[in-house]
Amino acid sequence: MTMNTDELSPRRQQTRSTLVQAGISVFAVRGIDGASIEEICEAGGLTRGAFYSNFSSRDDLVLAIIEMRTSENLDRLDQTIRRWTEQLTATTEAPEIKELMTKFIDDVFNEKKQTVAETITEQEIELYCIRVPHLYARFVELNASQLDRLAALVSTALDVAGATPNQPISEFLTVIISVFNRIALTAAAGRQMHEHVDIDPSLIVEVLMQLIDFSPCASD
Repeated sequence: MTMNTDELSPRRQQTRSTLVQAGISVFAVRGIDGASIEEICEAGGLTRGAFYSNFSSRDDLVLAIIEMRTSENLDRLDQTIRRWTEQLTATTEAPEIKELMTKFIDDVFNEKKQTVAETITEQEIELYCIRVPHLYARFVELNASQLDRLAALVSTALDVAGATPNQPISEFLTVIISVFNRIALTAAAGRQMHEHVDIDPSLIVEVLMQLIDFSPCASD
């Protein structure tokens, strides 16, 4: 299990962050099975000693990447929802739903565009965890808690828009996440690892329109 980073010094946190970013860049090119600790340390400009002072193994680093990236993504989504809630409650005009959803999704994606390396590594990590039984158990545990938070955030966004999902929120999120992952991988194909992935929100919006029921006042 990864350590509580809140208890670490700023210098130690920076070292861990550097190793996480190095791991992402190496995993994207080599795959997790093909990546060595030496390659990760070299990519981060750090020593093996620095690595093992922060992570017990390559698998420990994989879990840290899951935790750090998901926490950052959810924090940004939370901030975006808060900003949009303030904007919507301050206006007296009823928004056009499809246009509103397009702007919201685009805003979420542009808050911080992910790189090609980050996109590939996220998929690589999931496949790797499926292949490693002891790691998959922890992966499922982390995902469950993170999905709970995501469900709460998405429910807030739907409430603000005067909408409800026409299926259980867990299934709703599964569909949306699957669509996003496919779009992101397609957008990342054939590009350099450091480049940012441009996500077209139109397909996600079309899927959302089929999965959401709007109140009469919201659909006018």
